[in-house]
Amino acid sequence: MTSPAAASRTRLVAPDLARGFALLGIAWANISSAWAIPPGNMAGAMLGGVGDNTLLDAPSVVASATFAHVRGLPMFTTLLGFGIGLLWLSLTRREYPEKNRRRLLYRRYGFLALFGLIHLVFIFFGDIMLTYGLLGLLVIALTRFDDKTLLILSGVLFAIPTLGTASTLLFTSPELLSTDPMKFLPDFADYPGYLLASLLVLLTVILGAPMYILTLMPLMLVGFVAARRGVHRHPEKYIRVLTGWVIVAAVVMLTIGLPWGLAEVGVLPNEWAPYFMDANQTLGMLTGPGIAAGILLACRRLQRSLDAGSPLPLPVAMLVALGKRSMTGYLLQSVIFFVVCLPFTLNLASDVGAFGQFLVALGTWLATLVFCWLLEKAGKPSPFEKVHRLLSYGRNGLPDRFPHADAHAASTGESGDASAKS
Repeated sequence: MTSPAAASRTRLVAPDLARGFALLGIAWANISSAWAIPPGNMAGAMLGGVGDNTLLDAPSVVASATFAHVRGLPMFTTLLGFGIGLLWLSLTRREYPEKNRRRLLYRRYGFLALFGLIHLVFIFFGDIMLTYGLLGLLVIALTRFDDKTLLILSGVLFAIPTLGTASTLLFTSPELLSTDPMKFLPDFADYPGYLLASLLVLLTVILGAPMYILTLMPLMLVGFVAARRGVHRHPEKYIRVLTGWVIVAAVVMLTIGLPWGLAEVGVLPNEWAPYFMDANQTLGMLTGPGIAAGILLACRRLQRSLDAGSPLPLPVAMLVALGKRSMTGYLLQSVIFFVVCLPFTLNLASDVGAFGQFLVALGTWLATLVFCWLLEKAGKPSPFEKVHRLLSYGRNGLPDRFPHADAHAASTGESGDASAKS
């Protein structure tokens, strides 16, 4: 029989599978909104645009609004909080005192922010790792609070932008809604101009920190609490909650995302599009926990098979390999898009329409999928995760047990289990 400690170290299918899928949604959404912005006179330009190939472009615009925009990002954000929770539990099992757990995690997510800063300035101004690293530091500072308090805080934070969006939609004319932030960027017809644009975005990230706390922090807290409560190990105990999240995600997609896409292509009145777009920017965040919950429910049988020693089916194993190397997959996306999409590189995707952009995004995602799968088969570590772990944990990595754990327990009067209380 597998010991509880060994079982706790079994690789989880659902989080890695979800990260692998999320990277497809991120690539699909980013190509039209940041990497290869279609001409503004194209219908549905924010979603890739309807070009000459109307029969394929129009459905692609609708699909993008329904399944891509504000879908992969909130799922990845939820999973980031979940990952912090898993690391917290792992350090607890290794008998790290609370202050040492926080210190180690501060270093890990501080380096994530540094990676994001470099990525943002030199490769992709739409980087999210800097924001994730900074918000991760805040989540770590909040680990001293119990789950109920964190969930209440999450709800309060989310309510603020939701109420703001509701008032905006009620009292703002369509032409003033959803102003495209890209039009405020300088022309980056060359790399120096691109660097200038990136520096301006860096300034907006710093000044916009409260906005990210209100929009992304609630999802990270939900993910963290889910991990700390062990939802991943006993999903059957949380069927009603997980199913509820799935229903919420489906409702948002069908009542906000779908009509937004239909309005962009003229099936619904085009003047409705800005309203649905703004609603999607806020309420679309709710799809993150919902999609992650759906994947967790769908992976229960796969997880049982993996725990019993059975291999994963090839497509699942490939997605898991990418999810395990999500930083590498994300950064490789940027490298490929940088070469393929920008005005001063190959510039191949700005006017190909929504379907063409989807194919470019899909091809990019598949390239990262195959690359990470080949690394998995060769038993090679992923390059960026390897550097991140080295900087975070040192050359020898994390010990199986906190050094001097017995001395710490004796000096504080706590057992290893007591120090794990949170």
